[in-house]
Amino acid sequence: MRTDETGARAGVGVPDSLASALDVLASAAARADGEERDRVALAERVVRDAVAELQATQLALTEALIASQDRQLAVEALARINLRGAASDDTLALLLDRALSITDSRQVVLFERGEVALVRGDHADLDAHVRLVEDVLRSAADDAVRAVAADTAVVAVLDPEGEDDQHIAFFRSSDRPFSTSDVPLIEAIVSAIGIMLAFRELHRHEFESAAVEREHQLASILAQSVISTEPPPSTGVDVAARTVPAALTGGDFYVFGRSTGSLWFAVGDVAGKGLPAAMLMTRAVAACRIAFLTRPDDSVVDVFQRIEDELFDHLDDVGVFITLAVGVLQEDTGEVSLVNAGHSPVLRIGADAETVKASVPPLGIVRGRVPRVWSTVLGPDDVLVIGSDGLVEQTDPDGEQFGYELFADLCASADRRDSADFVSTVFDAVQDFARGAAPSDDATLMVVRRERTSA
Repeated sequence: MRTDETGARAGVGVPDSLASALDVLASAAARADGEERDRVALAERVVRDAVAELQATQLALTEALIASQDRQLAVEALARINLRGAASDDTLALLLDRALSITDSRQVVLFERGEVALVRGDHADLDAHVRLVEDVLRSAADDAVRAVAADTAVVAVLDPEGEDDQHIAFFRSSDRPFSTSDVPLIEAIVSAIGIMLAFRELHRHEFESAAVEREHQLASILAQSVISTEPPPSTGVDVAARTVPAALTGGDFYVFGRSTGSLWFAVGDVAGKGLPAAMLMTRAVAACRIAFLTRPDDSVVDVFQRIEDELFDHLDDVGVFITLAVGVLQEDTGEVSLVNAGHSPVLRIGADAETVKASVPPLGIVRGRVPRVWSTVLGPDDVLVIGSDGLVEQTDPDGEQFGYELFADLCASADRRDSADFVSTVFDAVQDFARGAAPSDDATLMVVRRERTSA
C-alpha cells in the first residue's frame, strides 16, 4: 500500500512521529543544495520504501488475520451442524459444501469403497481427478492426509481406524496450490466429516437392527401362536397347560388332540432357546397334530413313531433334539398310555408320587427305537403332571436350583386343586423361589386329572 509525497497513508496508518520525520526530510531536501540535497532525498526515499514495506507487511498480516477469523467462523459453523442426528445425504452434501468454501477448493469428492459417492463444486476434470485418487489409494491408502499433483490435490482418509473404506479429496487449480498452512484446517474438516459418516453408519445399523428385531418379534409371535391356548372340550377330564418362554419365544410346547372318547396330549422341549428353537417347535407341533389326526388306532407307540418319522431327518440335519412326552387318556375309564422320549419331569401324583422315566432317547438322537409304554388308570385323586426342565432348573439369585425333589413336593401339596389352579400354584412357587433371577430356560407345565364327581 503506497503513500503520497507528503507522507499521507492510504488504508494502513503510519505513526505521526514517522510522518513528521518524513515531512522534515522532504523540507530539508527542498532547501539543500547539490550533494547534500541528493543525500537528503536518498534518505527520504529509503525511509519511504521502508514505510511502504512495513505497510505492505501490515496489510498482509491483517488480511491473513481476517482470513483466519473467517475460517475459524466457518469451522465453528461446521461444528454446529447436528452431527449426531445427521444421517441423510442432504446433511452430508451440506458438510461438503462448507468444506468446499472453507478450503477455497474448486471441487470436493467423497469416495466410499473406492467409488465416487458425492461430488460438490465444479465437476470439470472429474474423471481425471478420480483416476488420480485411485492411483493415490493404490500407493498409499492409509496416509491420513496427503498432498499430490504438485499440491493441487489433497487426499485424506475419513476413518483410519474403521473398517469402512472412505476417503475425501480436495482439488484446487494449479495457480493456487495447497500449502502446509492448509493442512490443520483440512484435518479438522476431515475429522468433522468422519464423525458425521460414523453417526450415519451407526444410524443405518440401528435402523437395520430395529427392522430385524421387529421381524424377530413378528416371527416369535407367530411361532408362539401355534400353541393352543385352551385344551379341547373333554368329557370327565380336567386338563390345563401353560408355557412361559425364557425370551420372547422359545422351544417348549404342548399339543392337544381329540378322538372319540379319547384326549391326546404331548409336551415337548426343543433344545435351545429363542427364535431358532421356536421355528423347530412349530414344526414339532404340526407333526404332533398330524399324528393325532392320522392314527389308525389308539396306539400311542404308533403316534410316537409317526412324529419321529416326520421330524428325525430335519433334526439330524440341524443337529438338534427334542424331548417329548406323548400320551392318550380314555375318558370313560381314566386309563392313560404314555411314551416318554427323554423328557422330564413327568409325575403321577396320588397316594404316592411316581416318576415316569424315559424309555427312549429324545427325538433326533437315535431313530427307530421302540418305546416302552407307561400305563396307569387315573383315580379321582390322581394327577398326571408333565413339566419341562425350565421349572426344576430355575435358579435363585444365589445360584441354587429349584430341583426335582422340591418340584415333586410342591405337586404333592397341590394335588387337591383343580388343574388350572394347580398350574398357577406351581408357576407362582417357582417365581417366588427365583426372587427376580432371570429364567434359566423355557418353562412348561401340563396337568391332567379326571373330573371329580360331587358326593
